[in-house]
Amino acid sequence: MIFNKRNIMAPLLFSSALLLAACGDDEQVTEPVDNESQEQPADPGGTENASPEGGLDQDSIGGETFGFTELGVNVDYPDMDDMIEISYEEDRDKVEAEFKNQMTETDLSGNDAMDEIEPGLSQLELTTDTSDDEVITQVIDAFGIEDGFTEIEIEVTYPDGTDKEYRQTSN
Repeated sequence: MIFNKRNIMAPLLFSSALLLAACGDDEQVTEPVDNESQEQPADPGGTENASPEGGLDQDSIGGETFGFTELGVNVDYPDMDDMIEISYEEDRDKVEAEFKNQMTETDLSGNDAMDEIEPGLSQLELTTDTSDDEVITQVIDAFGIEDGFTEIEIEVTYPDGTDKEYRQTSN
């Protein structure tokens, strides 16, 4: 039997392209996101900010839901750096979320991460004028971060483009 490389290459390349196309961004949130504490009337489905594709609708992108477009939290404990990592990002027509907690062996992204962090995000009332200590206190309370950490680092991007970093060491 003679093996023809050309006959097998086309299907192999096609199947590889399909496989790559099927692999999406695992961090992307595709379920509707809403903030129940907003003072806007909610629709009966409870997804007033949702787009049909999931995430936020185009009018809500830009920090309207939680008051910031990006939030990153890293918490170090004496026995392990980056014990807790939280990441939330609104970018044009998509939302990405990640949540890692090595203490509980939790590693979530996308919709699962959003389900985990959304209650905490909803509690935050951060502005560019909020004091550093207040931002740190709000994040610790909102996400139930336990005492004993050696360092907490919080990075926030506000809707006006202001990037701020908040840090506290040795709790």
